Amino acid sequence: MIVCGPVSAQRPDRSGGIRSERSNRGGPSGGERSGGRTRNETSPVLDQEFIETKLPKGTRYISDVVFKTVDETELKLDLLLPENPSGESLPVAVWIHGGAWMRGNKARDLHRFDQLTSRLLQRKMAFVSIEYRLSGQASYPEPVRDCVDALAFLNRNRDEYHLDTDRMFLMGTSAGGHLVSLIGSAFNDLPAEFVSDPQQSLGTLLGVVDFYGPADLVFLQGKRDEIDYENDASPEARFLGHSPLTRPDLARAASPTNYVSEDSPPFLIFHGDEDTRVPMTQSVLLNSLLKSHGVSSKLVVVEGARHGDQKFDDEVYNNDVLEFVDSLLKRR
Repeated sequence: MIVCGPVSAQRPDRSGGIRSERSNRGGPSGGERSGGRTRNETSPVLDQEFIETKLPKGTRYISDVVFKTVDETELKLDLLLPENPSGESLPVAVWIHGGAWMRGNKARDLHRFDQLTSRLLQRKMAFVSIEYRLSGQASYPEPVRDCVDALAFLNRNRDEYHLDTDRMFLMGTSAGGHLVSLIGSAFNDLPAEFVSDPQQSLGTLLGVVDFYGPADLVFLQGKRDEIDYENDASPEARFLGHSPLTRPDLARAASPTNYVSEDSPPFLIFHGDEDTRVPMTQSVLLNSLLKSHGVSSKLVVVEGARHGDQKFDDEVYNNDVLEFVDSLLKRR
């Protein structure tokens, strides 16, 4: 059982009583994590102003819940829980952050997707943002296994937080989009290397929302005119621990396109047509492959958008996500 610490000190609550809690198993807020954020990176914990001004009234914030410890490194997740006086079990959106697998943290993306986060909470969905070991700490498949272990933790503790993990969605941006697509496409038959404990239960995945994530790590190398594959410092090489060109077998094993099947859940994919970091062809390929296997998939092309553009959180695209979520929840 996870025991949460006392409610943190608060400024006057302008938004009507939103509170922030810190798990007593977490570390101090704002500390730089080894292999993680840079000096200019957003803090891995949401500040009170964000909670008070960006989230719905009554949202409960439980931060830095440790879900796994590896070699003395604590991996943590944050929960945003909407007002829930009846104590019913709520559907869950699990968010995996981006950052080229080498940076970022569980709070950063929420600053760029504050409108989507707020609207999901207004829909009475629990929102969980997780962290994983970055490429300076571990290489594939360890970060994937971290994410799967976070899902297992949520399922084990579903009653503690009133989570309905049989109505779960995975969402993520960039490297996080890759991870949600990788886990999501293989979810109903996860390979052994993705799983720490084959006996652990993860719940039921209803759908995946992928914002401009890489889908094929071998194909991704094609965007580079010249590659020193013996000294490959690309993000995907750091993630894999090898250049995709020297270990194409490993790159394929770490690519969502390798796991698409008729058993994959529905996908909603967003990509900007001016993305030069992760070419839109990555999402075109994933979307086409899903459809060829009879899986419901929709690719939303965001015109004029570059990688990580703020416009991905515009109302029109939020509406696409909410329609996707609502349509799948109605089937349950």
